[in-house]
Amino acid sequence: MKTHSLILLRHAEAVPHGTMARDFDRPLTALGKEQAAAAGQALIEAGLNLENALVWCSSAQRTRQTAELALGKFPQATIQYVDALYDIDMSGLLEMLRETPDTTKTLVIVGHNPTIAETCHELAGDNLDAPQFSSLTQGYPPATATGYHIESDWTGLKTDTAELVYLKIV
Repeated sequence: MKTHSLILLRHAEAVPHGTMARDFDRPLTALGKEQAAAAGQALIEAGLNLENALVWCSSAQRTRQTAELALGKFPQATIQYVDALYDIDMSGLLEMLRETPDTTKTLVIVGHNPTIAETCHELAGDNLDAPQFSSLTQGYPPATATGYHIESDWTGLKTDTAELVYLKIV
């Protein structure tokens, strides 16, 4: 059985709704840019090796900026912009994850709430009861990242094969 890693990263703070003609085009605020860079630095400090990671990123402006700022220090990571991640729901995201090629050892999703938070809660299960992760029951703020060890192939991804091992709220 293979072990995989999954990181869920919510985009950093974006300009308010209604600021742009389309929600899709909302960029990060100055604080959001700082948050995204800090999230990337936190991944480095946690010792997470994303050098050969596959990154699926919503093609919305704020998620693209978050991915570029947070993951720019991992030049070997491959970023793919996925239109479907903009408005996908949790079941759709889980289906995508289960279709990940087994050759992908580390997968990073840069996306939006509520899907990122709902997927986090679904995969974390009872891990949310642990003191170090209990803050996730209060929400999944911008630029939050959670990491999971997956003790199965991607097709077997579910609560009892995913172990929540990392949380960083910037």
